[in-house]
Amino acid sequence: MLAETACLFDNWPLEPAPAPSPAEEKLRDAKPRFQPIDRKQTFLRTVDVESLIGENHAARAIWSVVQQLDLSAFSEQARAVQGNAGRAAIDPRLLASLWIYA
Repeated sequence: MLAETACLFDNWPLEPAPAPSPAEEKLRDAKPRFQPIDRKQTFLRTVDVESLIGENHAARAIWSVVQQLDLSAFSEQARAVQGNAGRAAIDPRLLASLWIYA
């Protein structure tokens, strides 16, 4: 077990971080863009996703709790931001819900 003051990789050489490019500077303060969650979306075969699980299913309780969590830390590294090209990232609420349910 590591001592509290020990660093797991303290013997690895550290390289200085490169200066951010103008594009990276612009992204730093941009608001993250996520793919919207459509809980009522349908498939081509006309299946209502919301009706796939029962009203008392555990996934609904998990979703209710995750909705109340502050997941903003997951947005800090998002590269898909408003006003820039690229595909929207998957909403962290959905990913956290799937992880907890799994």
